[in-house]
Amino acid sequence: MFYTLLAYISSPFVFLLSRLLRGTRRTPDSIIVFQTAKIGDMICTTPVFREIKRVYPDWHLAVAVDPASAPIIRHNPHVDEIIVVDRKKTRGVIGKAVLAARIFRRRYSAALILLPNTTNIIVPFWAMIPKRVAVYPDFLGGTLKELLTFNTHLEYHLSPRTATETYLSSLRHFGIQKCSTLKEVYASPQAASRFAGFFSGSDRPFIGIVLSTGNAMKDWGKGNFMRLSARIINETPYGVIFLGSEKERPTGDALRASLHSDKRVINVCNALSLEDAPAVIKRLSLVIGVDTGLIYMADGLNIPVVDIAGPCNTADQRPMGANAFIVQKNDLGCIPCSHTFSVPYECWHKHRRCITEITVDEVFKTCLKALLTVENKEKARL
Repeated sequence: MFYTLLAYISSPFVFLLSRLLRGTRRTPDSIIVFQTAKIGDMICTTPVFREIKRVYPDWHLAVAVDPASAPIIRHNPHVDEIIVVDRKKTRGVIGKAVLAARIFRRRYSAALILLPNTTNIIVPFWAMIPKRVAVYPDFLGGTLKELLTFNTHLEYHLSPRTATETYLSSLRHFGIQKCSTLKEVYASPQAASRFAGFFSGSDRPFIGIVLSTGNAMKDWGKGNFMRLSARIINETPYGVIFLGSEKERPTGDALRASLHSDKRVINVCNALSLEDAPAVIKRLSLVIGVDTGLIYMADGLNIPVVDIAGPCNTADQRPMGANAFIVQKNDLGCIPCSHTFSVPYECWHKHRRCITEITVDEVFKTCLKALLTVENKEKARL
């Protein structure tokens, strides 16, 4: 409630200064989008950038992002400016005030708040951005509910719309309608040539296995990934490439050693930056993993994916490509407990059955189904 009280106390000064400065300092046709969520959410936000530029190609489009997500949009042609928002530096009042002053100097005429939290609501208010459109989540506490009233327009996130559909629906407040939900992912300009010979030495297609989780709630386990990799190597003509961050590199090395197949198993955990990853992922036949950023990257690149969804609300957010397959224990009454705007980081029931009871056999059969479906589509096209 502290920030709610602070917003009310500061509001007379904000409104007075806004009136005094009206028409004297704003750069027309400029917008800042606040999306400080992690990688998968940022990829699901990319349709917003395209649709803004489709209708208003001359607008200056800035995006306020979490440091981890910045590389995802660094080469997006629709984004003119990236403002990195470090949560550690904006936790207190001073940090928020410094960010508001920084954004105030940028002279934006509008703000679109897709991840409504204390920082993302109070900063554009203090920055005196005249038009502030915010998504109204389906899960929120009393403080956030009060703070949302300091925006000029609200867009309610209502089931059965996905989060991406809600993001796009919020654009109606800017006169933008009939939007496409197609996600976009762009690699660095040098990535294609840098990884041109990446799969040389093997004439076999590869399947990507994402070892990253981002949230321990979704962790499927090293043993499951080892058994799945072994089945792919032993029962299909495909090779395996492990994808992930530096944290997953030891796991990738251990899995590679356990498979005893140098040419058909590659570990690139921590070897690919997020800017370079699309150049490698778009050459894969399939990508498998829990519901995490690289799954959404593959989906955005139109690569078939098998998403081990665990506790996630797939009605809220999911891979939506034509070749996306989801594995989930829908017979458990506690699913879903993880939503776009409400993410738990430990199991309330202390069992994580939603992820631990998904078997290797289930995932492997779904992989075969995905590969067969894509193969049949390709044959039909030819």
